[in-house]
Amino acid sequence: MSVTELQTRISKLSPGQRQSVGKYVSYVTRQTSTVRQRQLARINREMSAGKKYTQAQVDTLLALQTRPSFLP
Repeated sequence: MSVTELQTRISKLSPGQRQSVGKYVSYVTRQTSTVRQRQLARINREMSAGKKYTQAQVDTLLALQTRPSFLP
């Protein structure tokens, strides 16, 4: 499918659907960025060097975070 065909199909979507497509494109762009790849490589090196957390430590850290007001 060509870019023109995608643009045509996207232009026929509802505003909400176009917003969803935009969010997905932003997500994919962030996940495949060079910066993200470097971050993952750094994290993997740190973990290989022994910087790891137990499940109990992760649970404690998550419990300390405040929940956004819009979540139940």
